[in-house]
Amino acid sequence: MRGQEGKTCLLKKSPPKRPQLTVAQIEIVGQFNDYAFENPSLSFAETARKELGPKAFPNTPNGRKFKSECKAIFDAEREP
Repeated sequence: MRGQEGKTCLLKKSPPKRPQLTVAQIEIVGQFNDYAFENPSLSFAETARKELGPKAFPNTPNGRKFKSECKAIFDAEREP
């Protein structure tokens, strides 16, 4: 009689869910863009600190997504 020896069972993992921004965060990204445009001499960190406060981007998946969206808008605004 043959058993299940030597066989491995592969479990399918669901792909990790990508964090989604809330409606409020999307609106804040727009305000962040406006503030960055009005203050071209400020760096990203300075703009974020002045517009959003010192703890605007928590170290969570959603916070990192929010920071990356703000950074992308900031970089696009500053392109020559």
